[in-house]
Amino acid sequence: MRVGAKHLGDEKLANDVVVRFYDESRRVAGDRWQVKVRYDAVISVPETFWSRVSGEPELIEEIRAVLGAVIVLTNVNERNFIAAEEKEVLVAEIINKARKNILGYLADPGFPERYFKCRFKEAREEIERKKREVWASNDDDTEEPVDFAHLFTDMTKRK
Repeated sequence: MRVGAKHLGDEKLANDVVVRFYDESRRVAGDRWQVKVRYDAVISVPETFWSRVSGEPELIEEIRAVLGAVIVLTNVNERNFIAAEEKEVLVAEIINKARKNILGYLADPGFPERYFKCRFKEAREEIERKKREVWASNDDDTEEPVDFAHLFTDMTKRK
């Protein structure tokens, strides 16, 4: 949990996804607030997900180290310059909209595995990109001429 965040509650879905709601609102000026509600969809990664991926074992272990046993999808809803007397109503409204609109998507039985595949792909691409960068920066085998005079010779005089 982040500093200044007030935990508003959890909701466990049928597919074992746990949605945690937080109020991260803060006062900005006088009686005005920046209303910020965050929810984290916490997804446990079972071993069956790992058994369905393919690739080099070393790379998969690196990805496993990056992702860990739990992956989190975070969403933040924010409104600025809200009067103090409207703050709590707005927080409740944001949470109710999230429950109405997004929990159906998160509760889908296939969501955890789809999200895992997406995060797996992102982690794989990032690891491979970093390896390419290291390889490219260590590639000092390029040969360059010591003398560049040949670039400035007049081609018409050679005939």
